[in-house]
Amino acid sequence: MSGIVMPLNTRLEIKKQWVCDVCNGIIRSDKDGMLEWDKVYKSSTQNNFRIVHGRWTKQCLENRSKDNLADGHLHWYTGPDGLNKLLGKLLEHGVGKYSLVKIIRRLHVDLYEEALMVLPFAIEDGYEVDEDGYIPNGDLDWLIRKYGKNIK
Repeated sequence: MSGIVMPLNTRLEIKKQWVCDVCNGIIRSDKDGMLEWDKVYKSSTQNNFRIVHGRWTKQCLENRSKDNLADGHLHWYTGPDGLNKLLGKLLEHGVGKYSLVKIIRRLHVDLYEEALMVLPFAIEDGYEVDEDGYIPNGDLDWLIRKYGKNIK
């Protein structure tokens, strides 16, 4: 077996670009995006975390009440300090942990965002994902190599 590793061709710059959860377009940098979530102030619940284009770059607005919308610039949540902020948010009362953990993986785990784009093709072929969304690191690379040609 050869020790040569072929370079991995990715559509996104790792941990520098993301897919908008509203329009599916590419957010070119953490300065061009927002992290949004639904926050019900009466019950202190926070859920449905999503990455979207910043309103100054593109109007990616879903039909939802602005009364229950919380958000922050995406660059506040990237890098080591951003990871610390998100981990602290996990400890807050009423936070939808599954939704937030998925965002943490998308922002901070190499290749996770790219692998999510090809995951439907792999699932169609019988690949199984843990209930919590965990994908082993080695599988992230494999998924992109095997199914990356399926994304435009």
